Amino acid sequence: MRPVCRVKSATLSRPFPHRPGNLRAGAWLRWILCLSVFASAMAAAQSRPEDMVYLRSIDPGIEQDIRYASAHNFTGHPLDGYAAAQCLLTLDAAQALARVQKALSAQGYGLKVFDCYRPSRAVADMGHFATVPGDPRKAEFYPRVDKQDFWRLGYVARVSNHSRGSTVDLTLTGPQALPADTWTPAAAQVDCTAPYGQRWRDGALDMGTGYDCFDERAHTDTPLIDADARKNRQLLSRAMEQAGFSGYDKEWWHFTYSGAGPRKDVMDFPITPLQASNLLDTSHQLIVVTSKNWTDVQGTAQRYVRRGSTFEKYAEPFAVVLGKNGLAWGKGIAANVEQGEGPVKREGDGKAPAGIFKLGTAFGYDNTANTQLPYLALTPTSECVDDSHSRHYNELVDGATTARDWNSSERMRRDDDMYRQGIVIEHNTPASPALGSCIFFHLWRGPSSPTQGCTAMDKADISRLFGWLDPRQSPLLIQLPETEYEHFRADWKLPER
Repeated sequence: MRPVCRVKSATLSRPFPHRPGNLRAGAWLRWILCLSVFASAMAAAQSRPEDMVYLRSIDPGIEQDIRYASAHNFTGHPLDGYAAAQCLLTLDAAQALARVQKALSAQGYGLKVFDCYRPSRAVADMGHFATVPGDPRKAEFYPRVDKQDFWRLGYVARVSNHSRGSTVDLTLTGPQALPADTWTPAAAQVDCTAPYGQRWRDGALDMGTGYDCFDERAHTDTPLIDADARKNRQLLSRAMEQAGFSGYDKEWWHFTYSGAGPRKDVMDFPITPLQASNLLDTSHQLIVVTSKNWTDVQGTAQRYVRRGSTFEKYAEPFAVVLGKNGLAWGKGIAANVEQGEGPVKREGDGKAPAGIFKLGTAFGYDNTANTQLPYLALTPTSECVDDSHSRHYNELVDGATTARDWNSSERMRRDDDMYRQGIVIEHNTPASPALGSCIFFHLWRGPSSPTQGCTAMDKADISRLFGWLDPRQSPLLIQLPETEYEHFRADWKLPER
């Protein structure tokens, strides 16, 4: 039997044909099949480059709805290479996207990503779909386009910038967005250009069309959408452009980061689940806090810096105090991986959160501070909202200028000066109701006086953290009882204590 695929290196060096018209239909189909086989074979030898990171490890607050890991996309099936619904990007692009999220969050908005890095085999899968019979999702994604025209119209291509790791498909979320529906294969197909509220509800604001809509209304500057949708597109585009992303005029959701120059080569490693061992991949500074057990109120903190692939201790350890009822599993970047047994943190439980957490804004009473962290100067009207029914739950707000929808909050300018210097521990971000709020590093009353759920220390130690922490090094807090730390040390690649 003659082999279906006989691929020579010279053949691979030539450009792929742009559209089926360049080859007879049978030859084109054989080419796509061969490309898929070749991509799968090559992928077995590929692994994830070090600078390709999971977005959840950079900013777990950015929502993810990875469409090509499910059948809810224009092909009607999960694409080859999507073994997990995870967004991966180059480190530079992921950090830039986190800056967009932070800027939008200050205005009450947020991001939801639909696709990020896309393996080359998935691109080939799209091309194959365009050559075979069947339109399982036509009514929703391309009701006015014939599939045979996908190549001519540019809806599929031989190479995608997504495969270079710096391109992302996303949308804008906000308080006016309709709640997201839960998709199942039995869900009714509604035209992606139908009015907002009638088409599929993805939890985003009205952007004029749904995601992956093959229609002129999806063109970024089309005049065919209403004023609200146009305003939302402009808001998203401005926020992305200010962080170094450039858009694509035919898809309002498509942006490529060019701040550090685009990656020149395409990649084909598969998208796999986020593993515990990936949690520290992007960090170069760690603060490890351990206690004797779940109920101990005293702990020890040790700083670490990355040296190559390992972490080394930095300076001497120092004492801290924890919640008055010890520790409980919190919601940090380890929330998406398996955790051990133990209590789970709740609002008002008097427990400090256990897990791995990003460190956020520094704050204090002085107008300025000697720190590279973003800094918030507290005023008499600064509050942290601990009412889980508020849309500002677990946020630092200015009570004088923020529309009040909460019944409970913590004043940040205190008589006891415990918040004269502090750093936000990003527990429960974005906030889920009743899982705990307003968790900080702050000054202690003394080495035997526990907190209501924070981690406190001597003034000299927090001042050293102010000067040492560098957001460019993606600092993390690891806070665990000693037994849990040792239990997870190998799987999570934690440094030796």
